[in-house]
Amino acid sequence: MSNVGGPLAGRAAVVLALLVILSFAYATFPLVHGKHVAKDAYVNPYNYYTSGYYVNPYNYYTSPPAPTGIADYGLYNYSSTGGSVIPYTIMTDEVLGYANITSLLAYYEQAEEYGVSPYSATLQLNVVLQVNTTNGTYAYWLQDVPYFQTNESQVTFIDNIWNLTGSVSVLSSSAVSGNGTVASAGEGSTFYYDVGPTYTYSFPFAFVLVINVSYTPNATYIWFGFKILQNGKPVKSPQYYYYDKVEISQPGIVSAAIYITGNSYTPNGLYYDAELVWGGGGNGAPTQFVHLNSTLGLYYVNSSGKLTPMPSLYTFGSDTAESAYNVHDSLVNGVPNADAGSEWLGVLTNDFNVYLISG
Repeated sequence: MSNVGGPLAGRAAVVLALLVILSFAYATFPLVHGKHVAKDAYVNPYNYYTSGYYVNPYNYYTSPPAPTGIADYGLYNYSSTGGSVIPYTIMTDEVLGYANITSLLAYYEQAEEYGVSPYSATLQLNVVLQVNTTNGTYAYWLQDVPYFQTNESQVTFIDNIWNLTGSVSVLSSSAVSGNGTVASAGEGSTFYYDVGPTYTYSFPFAFVLVINVSYTPNATYIWFGFKILQNGKPVKSPQYYYYDKVEISQPGIVSAAIYITGNSYTPNGLYYDAELVWGGGGNGAPTQFVHLNSTLGLYYVNSSGKLTPMPSLYTFGSDTAESAYNVHDSLVNGVPNADAGSEWLGVLTNDFNVYLISG
C-alpha cells in the first residue's frame, strides 16, 4: 500500500477494559455497527406473489432516516409498472463494493449521545454468510466498514461479525480467531471486531471493499479487505490489502457461502441481503450529510469466477442500525449515485449492469 501513503504513523491505542480505544475525540472501539433487533419479523413479514412468498424490505424502514445507498434484497420489483415482484437467490464466495467519493461532510450534534463524533460517518459493506452443517444452518453477518472522521479527512477500516442464528448474537472467543477480538455488545450479545489501518484521504477518494469466504469441514474463513484506487490522484498499481482473516471453528460443515435471497429471512428475522450504505458513525447513530457526492457499485463473483453486478438494487439497507439524513439516490447513465439531497426509499433499478471495476 505504499503508493497510497501507508497507514497513519503512530495510530495510538491503549487497552481499557479489554476494548481498544483509538485517538479520535469521541470514537471508542469497538463501535457497534449495529444490527437491528428483529421486531415483528414474523408478524405478516412476507408479501405474496403468484408462485409463493417473498421478503418485505420495509419491515424496519418505511421512511428516512435509513441506511442509504444501494442494497440487493434478492428481489426483482416491477410493481411500479404494474408487474410482479420476483425473488431470486445468489450464492457466492466474494462480494465487492465500489465507491468514488468527491465530497463528504457529515454532522449530527446528537451523535455524542451514541458515543461517536458528530462529524463521523460510515459506508458499510454488509453481507450474510450462510453455513450449512450436519447440525443445522447458521447465519453470520459480515461488515467491512470505512469509518470516516469527516472534519479531519481520516478513514479507518473496521470489520464486524455477528451471529444471526438466534435472537441474541453469540460468538465465543474460543471458536473465533483473527487479528481482532470478541467483545460484548450488551444484553448478552457478543460480536467480533477488528480495527484496521487509518488513512488521510483527499478527493476524489475511490476504493473497493471486498469480503470473501471459504470453508473446510471444520471451519469457515473470512477475509476483509479493500483496494484504494484514488486518493486525490490515481494510485499506481493498486492492490488489495486484506487487513483481517477470521476463522470460525465449527464441526460438520457441508457448505458455506455469502447468501442473498428474497425467499427467506435469517433465523433471527433479518435479511439475506447485500448492502453498500451510508450511515452514522456507529452504535446505532444516525448522521446528517451536509455535503456528499458519491458513486457506488455492488458486485459478486459468480460460479464461473466472473465479476457480476448485483442485478436489482434498492436505495436503502435494513440489517444495519446506522442511518442517514439527506442522502438522495439516483441512477445516472446506469450508475448509482448517492448525493446530498432529499431521501427516498424504493427500487433504484432492476437492471444494474455497469462495470465500475474490473474482474
